[in-house]
Amino acid sequence: MDRDKAEELLMNAVKGFHGRFKKMYGQISVRVDKDFYMSTGGNKLLSGIVPGDFELCDITTGDLANLFRNKPEVNVIIFGCSADTVKASESASSIRVSLEDLARLTGSELAVVADSSPASLLKGLRDSDVCLIKGVGAIAACSNAKKAVAGIQIVEKACEAENHGKLIGGAVPLSRPFADSLRKSFINDYTRRNETPHIGYIGSDEDEFRLRAQLVDFGKDLVRRDLSYGSWGNLSVRLNDDEMLITPSSIDYFEISVEDIVKVNIHTLDYGSQRMPSSEYRMHALAYAELPDCGAIIHTRSNGISVFAACEAGFRLGGGDLQELIGDVRTTAYAEPGSEALAKAVVATLRQTHACIIPHHGGVFYGPSLDVVFAIAEAVEMKARNILGFDAPVVVGDEELN
Repeated sequence: MDRDKAEELLMNAVKGFHGRFKKMYGQISVRVDKDFYMSTGGNKLLSGIVPGDFELCDITTGDLANLFRNKPEVNVIIFGCSADTVKASESASSIRVSLEDLARLTGSELAVVADSSPASLLKGLRDSDVCLIKGVGAIAACSNAKKAVAGIQIVEKACEAENHGKLIGGAVPLSRPFADSLRKSFINDYTRRNETPHIGYIGSDEDEFRLRAQLVDFGKDLVRRDLSYGSWGNLSVRLNDDEMLITPSSIDYFEISVEDIVKVNIHTLDYGSQRMPSSEYRMHALAYAELPDCGAIIHTRSNGISVFAACEAGFRLGGGDLQELIGDVRTTAYAEPGSEALAKAVVATLRQTHACIIPHHGGVFYGPSLDVVFAIAEAVEMKARNILGFDAPVVVGDEELN
C-alpha cells in the first residue's frame, strides 16, 4: 500500500466518527507496508481529523510500531478517549461483558491494562480486538479500518452501560461460556460470511428496485445517525405477502449495493443462491408472517438502547402522542441471537408495542414503512438517552468530562 492509499484509508475511517453526541479524542494509525505506518499522532478529535494530520512513521521504533510488529494480522490501530471510557477503566482490572456485540470482539471479559506500554497492550489484546487502558481510554487493533472504528465505538457503548446503567439497576453480565462462544463464532463464522466481492445482477421490477435502494440508503443513515456501527444491526421491508427484502450479513452498510439486498420467502425462509441474509432473518420473517400491519423492521445497536439492553430493562415513553403511537418499550425474553426462540420472543413482545429491547442485544422497531420505523427508532433512542442523563457531564475524580 502506498502513502496516498493509506491516507485515503485513514480518511474513510474518520468518516465513522460523527461527533453527533459525545466527542471522542484519540489517534488513528494504519500499516502502510513492512517498513512504515501512518499515524495522526497526538490526541485529536477523531471526527475532526483532516489529511494534513497524518505522518509517515518508521515501523521499527516507538510503541505503536511495537504493536504492528508483534501483531502481523493487525493493520489499523485506533486509540479513543471519552468521558465514559476513562471512568469505566478506573474501576477494575477487567469488566464482565454484558453486550453481545462486545462479546464477539473480546469474549467474556474486557481487559483493563495498567498503562499504554507495549507489554501491557499486547497482554490486553492477546485474544481480543479491544481493551481499556486504566484512566486513559480504549484501544482497538483490527485487520481493517472499519472493524477498528466499529470496535472502539462498541467499547465506548459498553462503558456507557457500566456507568449509566447504574441508574437502572446495573449491567447484567453474560455467562462466561456463552460470551466466549460468541467470540469463537465471530472469528470462525461471522467475519467470513459474504466474502465474495461481487455477485451477479439480480433482476427486479421498479417497485422492488426502489425498496432495495431504500434499504441501502436507510442502512447508511443508521450509521450516520449513530443507531448502529459497521455492519451491526439490520433492516428489512415487506415486498409482498410472501417475500421480504433484508440487508445481508457481515457487510458494512457503506459497501452494500442494491444487488446485495437479499429476497427471502417469509414462510419457507428460502433465499436461494443470493447473499447470506442477516442472521436475524428468522425474526424479521416471523414478524411479517404474524403482524399484518408490519411493513418494515429496523434492528439497532444504538448507545442508549444498548444500556437498557445490558441492564435487561425497558421503559415508558412518558405519555403523549409518542406513547400512543409506539407503546411501552418492553424487553423480550432472552434467547440466543439468530435462533427461532429469539424470533418468537421478539414477535410475542411486538404484539404489545412497536418498540422492544432484546436483553444484551439491542432494539427492534416496526411500522408501516422504513421512514416511519426510522423515526420511531430515533425517537426511542433519544428518550433512552434522556432517561440515562447522557447529556450530563461524567465526573472522573474531581474533574468533569464532556
